[in-house]
Amino acid sequence: MDDEAPCGPRHSNSLADLDCEFGAGTERDVRVLVTRMHRELASRAEYTKVPWGLFHHASGRADDVAELLTQIRSGNPRAAAQALSSLHHGVRHQGDTYAPAALAVPFLLRIAADPSSHHRAEVLQLAAESGRRNHHGDGSRTGLLQTAYPPGYWLFDSSGYPMHWSIQASREALTAEVRIVLELLDDPDTAVRCSACYALAAVTGEVERTLAALHGRLKVEKVPEVRVSLVLAIAQLAHEHHTSWNVIAWTRELWSSSDQSAETRLGAALAWLCLTKDPVPDQLLSVLAQVLTSVVVNTMSRVPWMQYVDTDDIGVYRCLTQMLDTLAWQVLGENTQDLRDPDPWA
Repeated sequence: MDDEAPCGPRHSNSLADLDCEFGAGTERDVRVLVTRMHRELASRAEYTKVPWGLFHHASGRADDVAELLTQIRSGNPRAAAQALSSLHHGVRHQGDTYAPAALAVPFLLRIAADPSSHHRAEVLQLAAESGRRNHHGDGSRTGLLQTAYPPGYWLFDSSGYPMHWSIQASREALTAEVRIVLELLDDPDTAVRCSACYALAAVTGEVERTLAALHGRLKVEKVPEVRVSLVLAIAQLAHEHHTSWNVIAWTRELWSSSDQSAETRLGAALAWLCLTKDPVPDQLLSVLAQVLTSVVVNTMSRVPWMQYVDTDDIGVYRCLTQMLDTLAWQVLGENTQDLRDPDPWA
C-alpha cells in the first residue's frame, strides 16, 4: 500500500485555508527552511544545526538525518552505504518524498561533488529523485516526463505533511545549487553523469543556462546511457518550461536520423512521444523495431527515467507498452505480456 494520501485539486478559498493550517511561509514550511539551508548552512556542512526534528520521515521523527549524513560522508564505504540506504528508506519511502529529503538535498549535492566520497552516483540520485512526484511506474506519454503534480493538487505523506511542498522545496534546492550539478555533467563517473541529468531535469529556474550545458555535453558525450539521459533531460526541461525552442522537431530529427546511435534514437523517440499528442507514425514504429536490441535494452536499464518505470531491463518494455498501447505488439511482440499494469510497484 502506498503511504501518500492524495487530496486532489482544491478551490482557491480552500487552498488558502490549507496554507494557513499547515503554516505556509513559517518555519513549519520546508520551502522556507530550504532557502535558509542554502544561504547559511549547506556550504559549511553544518548538519546538526538543521531543525530536522520539526519534520518526520517514514520511520518517525527525522532527528537521525544529521548522523546519517555524517556517515554517508565518512571514509568507510560500508558505513556510508548503510547510512545512505537508511536515509533513502526514510525520506523517499516507496517513491514518496518527505520534508527532510528537501533539507538534505544541499548536503547530498556537496557529498556527491566530493571525489573522495563513496557511492557518489547514488547520493546524487537521491537528491535528484527527491524533487519528483511518485511515478508509480508511470511510463506513459503524459507521465514519463512529468516532474511534479499539477498546481493546486494537494497530497500528504504518511506523517500528514504536504508532500507537494516537500517536492517543491527539493526542486528549489536543486535549482539553488545548480552550479554544483552542472559541473557533474563532466564527471569521469558515467553513473554520476546520468544522475546529474536526472537532477537537472527537475530544476525550476536557470533553465536556459541548464539547457545550454546539456546540449554542450551531448555534443561530446560518447556513453550511450548518458546520451539518452541528456536527451530526456533536455526534452523534459524545454517542455515543462515552455521554451521557444522547438524541442519536438529536434527530437524527431534525432530519432529519424540513421546517423545517430540506436540508444540516442530510442531516447529521442521516447521524448518525442511525450512531447506530442500526434498519432504514432509508421516511421517511428519501424525505427523502434530496428533499434530495440538486447544490447540497447540493457543500456536503457541504466537510464534513471527507466529505473522508475520498472526494474532491470523491463523499464523500457513497460514504457513502450504504455506509450504505444495497441501498437506495442508491432515493436515488442511477446514482451508486451503482463506489462500494461501502470503500477509495477503495487
